[in-house]
Order: sequence, then structure tokens, then C-alpha cells
Amino acid sequence: MSTTLAIDFGTSNSLVGAYHQGKVIGALPVDPKASDPTLMRTLLYFPHADQCFYGSEAISNYIENDMEGRLFRSFKSHLPNQGYLGTVLDNRILTLESLVGVFLLELKKRAEAALGTTVDRAVIGRPARYSMDSVADGFALHRMEKAAKFAGFKEVEFVPEPLAAAFDYRKNLKEEKLVLIGDFGGGTSDFTLIRLSEKDFKREDVLAIDGCPLAGDALDSVFMSQRLSDYFGAKSRYRLPMGSNVLSMPPAVTQRLNHPAHIVHLKEKETYEFIREVRKCSLTQKDKDALDRLFILIEDQQIFPFFESIEKTKRALSGQAESDFSFDYPGVEIHEKFSVSQFIEWAMQTKEKIFASLDACLASANVQPEQVDLVCLTGGTGQVPFIRQEFEKRFGKERLQTQSHFHSVLSGLVEYIPAALGK
Repeated sequence: MSTTLAIDFGTSNSLVGAYHQGKVIGALPVDPKASDPTLMRTLLYFPHADQCFYGSEAISNYIENDMEGRLFRSFKSHLPNQGYLGTVLDNRILTLESLVGVFLLELKKRAEAALGTTVDRAVIGRPARYSMDSVADGFALHRMEKAAKFAGFKEVEFVPEPLAAAFDYRKNLKEEKLVLIGDFGGGTSDFTLIRLSEKDFKREDVLAIDGCPLAGDALDSVFMSQRLSDYFGAKSRYRLPMGSNVLSMPPAVTQRLNHPAHIVHLKEKETYEFIREVRKCSLTQKDKDALDRLFILIEDQQIFPFFESIEKTKRALSGQAESDFSFDYPGVEIHEKFSVSQFIEWAMQTKEKIFASLDACLASANVQPEQVDLVCLTGGTGQVPFIRQEFEKRFGKERLQTQSHFHSVLSGLVEYIPAALGK
């Protein structure tokens, strides 16, 4: 049979494997300049409309070009948003489907070069849910289908990511077990309840799949929404000319400001001009100063390094009670101290939604936590202490198991291909 690629297209990182010449091939070296060549960060950098860099080269060229141009990160998270059509770059319209398609095409080209053959078939991982709204979820999948066609794939199957992770864990089982798979990425938290054994896979082995569109990026965003966004005008007040009402920054702006995938779109013309007008009409010098910092963040292309600093702080709080946040850039000098207790309090709503989807997964299969034999967690968010502690509370520490943070889904997708073909 012809070669089939397995693609784990993630919010933060992407990997590619293959079923080639009757053999399962693990992660391919699609980003040779990365510290792990099999792991390509899901980044696109356009110095201008006619040139694009990917993964580690996107970061290095972005820095070399003094952060001019457009860097896109976490763009997968826009898929269920029917109001987000894409962006404009040098008067050229880039739809979201084409942004995703360009990235998938590059993954395809690099995999083909590694395998020495052309490929037009793919199995691509998908979250259990792109959105809690079924219409938005279907819309996101439709967009992914269009992006895959844009990339040149003629045949595509989308496999839930937690189901793929289950195939990876299945390799090490010696007897049948009822297993809960928790797969945590940058954008989604996904769960699969499945009976796993050495026997051939049957679709009825999957008892339930559920999830929610919240994970690592949502945890990053709480640092912005709860404190750091104030430095960039989230609470700035203004009064329009000839008006008497004191107004505050509208949610349409503050919501973009708080999220790493959305903040780049503050640079789009209509929003940008609105913020300029707010700055002119600011009530106090403090309000003006905050918006000046926002303009520096946007105009000097400091969004990416700023959110990298937030991510670093979040990771530090996994191992210590407090962490200093420090960002030193001329005009944007911010120093704050964050504690684990603050992080837990701010993230409570996100945590509750993640575990509500877990409860829904168990309930749909009519399974109680004590009936689950093994809980397998993959992805960085699953290692956040207060998330992991909740799993320990529900299932017991002895039933928890972790695998490779990044490779489990890809490994499972590759294993899925011959199983689905009955090979």
C-alpha cells in the first residue's frame, strides 16, 4: 500500500511519523535545527507576504530581522471561532485555513524528503473537542479538512488525540485493563476511556471520548488577565470628545490582550486605530503610560518573548512556592512576584472546566473512578502539580502513569494506521 503520514498537529508543537513500506516509522526529523529534531514548534513567521519560516527557523529569523514582520503562534486555537476568518499581511488576505494548510504542507514536504517518496494520505490527530459548542466543533473540523486539502492530501482521517495516545500505551500492556487517557496540549484537554489489551483493536473498545478547549495556553492567560494586563491598559479609562461618560477598555480588546493566540491581532488596522483613539482620550497619565507600553509590546514585536516569560514563570511554579516574573525591555520593564496559591486560585475556573469534561467522559460510559485500572497522562499540563493532585485525589497515586510529554500522540497515530487497516 502507499505510504501514510501520521501528523500530530499541536497548538504548541507538531510531529510527523509514517507507515511506510509495511513498517511503522516513528517521529521523523522535521526540524533539524531544533534541540529535538523530531519536534517542530507550531510557528509561522512571515518577514513579508512572499516568504515564510517554520518552527525553530521562525524564531531565529524573527530575532535576526529585529522582530519585524508577523509571527503566528497558537493559531490552531482559532479553528472553532467562526468570527475569525484570518488576517491581512501586506494587503494579502491569509485565511486561517491557508495558514494551517501552509504549515501542514511544510510538514508534508519535510516528511517526504526524509522518506524519499511523495505522500498523499494522512492520519491527523484532532482534539476530542475543538469547542464545547457542537456547531463550532464541526466548523473547526471542516476547516482542518480544507487545510489538509490545501496541503495536498487526497485522503485524510482525523483521529481523536486521546485515542491515539491510548494506542501508544497499549504497546506495554500484558493484560486487559480499563484505561483513562488524559492528553493535555497547549489548547485542549482530552480524555478517552478505553479497554486496552494485546488483542486487535476494536472500535467498541472505546467506551467514551470527551474534552474541552482549555489547557496550557489557558493557564498562561491567567497571569495576564489577573495582573499583567493592567500594565498594558486593560483598565485604562477614557472620555470621547464631546462626550460626558467615562469609558473603560472594551472586552473585545482585553480578551485579545490576555491570550497568546489572540494578542497578535491587536495589530490589525481597525483594532489598532481604536486603541490609538483611546490613548488620545485617556483620563490620566497613568492610563496613557499603560497604552504606551502596549504599543511598544506590539510595535517592537515583544509579544512572543513576553509570553515566553509567562510560560517560564508557570513552569517555575511547578517546583517552588514563589517565582519572580521579570521582563526587561526599554519602556516595558515589569517585575512581579507570583505564588503557587495565587496561580491555583486564578486557574480554578479552568481546572473546574477541565475536570467537568473528565466527569462527562466517565458518566457517558457509566463508569466510576474506582473501576478505572490505569490513568495515563501525557502533555505538560498534566504535570502541573494542582492538576496532577486532582487526578491523585480521584484515582489514587498508584494508578497514575506518565509517558513522553510530546511523543505519545504521534506514536499512537503511527500504531493506529496498520490497526485501522487490519494489518
